[in-house]
Amino acid sequence: MSLYAKDRHKKTAKGLGFALTLGTESAWHSLTITLMARLTEAERAALAFATLNSLSESHAYMTASAALFGTQYGEAAE
Repeated sequence: MSLYAKDRHKKTAKGLGFALTLGTESAWHSLTITLMARLTEAERAALAFATLNSLSESHAYMTASAALFGTQYGEAAE
């Protein structure tokens, strides 16, 4: 990867590693900002698609609903 990846992709991968390691709300929020700054909308959509497809149907639904609408199963997220 170090030879062929674009610099912005390497920095994004490093940011993902930090978020996974820390696992805090702040770390994940910071990753969101990093993704927006370093990846195209198409790249972020592909990442979201792959991630949602890796989840069970119920978890994918809850995650997408929380991200898009602030709700889970039609209920307001707390």
